[in-house]
Amino acid sequence: MHLFDEATQLEALEREEGAATFTGAAHPGFRNMIGPYGGWSAAILARSIIEAGTPDLQLVSLTTDFLLGINEGPITLDTRCDRAGRNTQFWTATLTADRSETPANKAMGILAKPRETVSWLEGERPDAPPPEDCDRFPLPMEWTKTVEMRAAGNPPFQGSQDTRSTAWVRLDPDRPLDAVGLVALADTPTPRLFYITNKPDMIATVSMTVYLHAIAEDYAAVGTDYMLVEATGARGGNGFFDQHARMWSRDGRLMATTQQIVNYRSKG
Repeated sequence: MHLFDEATQLEALEREEGAATFTGAAHPGFRNMIGPYGGWSAAILARSIIEAGTPDLQLVSLTTDFLLGINEGPITLDTRCDRAGRNTQFWTATLTADRSETPANKAMGILAKPRETVSWLEGERPDAPPPEDCDRFPLPMEWTKTVEMRAAGNPPFQGSQDTRSTAWVRLDPDRPLDAVGLVALADTPTPRLFYITNKPDMIATVSMTVYLHAIAEDYAAVGTDYMLVEATGARGGNGFFDQHARMWSRDGRLMATTQQIVNYRSKG
């Protein structure tokens, strides 16, 4: 089993129509500076919604709020359907650490059935050197051993003061992309604050939303290949900054768009 699948594995404790309770564990392989990597938290919440929902629906949106950091060990996920239509379901999931009564993470997810409609795409994948020609980020956090990132344009800590960047990302070793993996990789952009201060600083993502545009044929086309993440930030100040990203396949498919609001304390 791939480490990512091991770290997001769930066991159902209770199931009924429109609700489910799962147990899992915060995995040491996804340790971050404080608590687990946010992409892992969002991914395991996404998995709970997907497993509780109707099988022929796919995840199209996930908003995760990060309330508390947690330590390694058992977790419980309570998942319920707030509303179910014929082709769309609205779900809420809560992650609680062992022996805690306070939720650590909450998520709202939308499952829907793809159907034929008029389609369009604004913009195109930025030009970037191929991932094979880019260096891997030398970061000390445990999760970066499994989440591979290669700077393609404007790497952090170079004093550019420009928050626009591109990077190739994938799970390492090879793992075919799916919705749960896409959610995890949506949290890979380096915090935009680091481009302004030119140094690592303590930050905490408060909320992250991922819009999943990919369908089955897109996931199959990417397979285990890299995706290019194009990221920027609009404004920082008063203790918060925003972060926006678009995730592209190598052949120019827009797989997901994502945004965050992040808390920080740095004064310079």
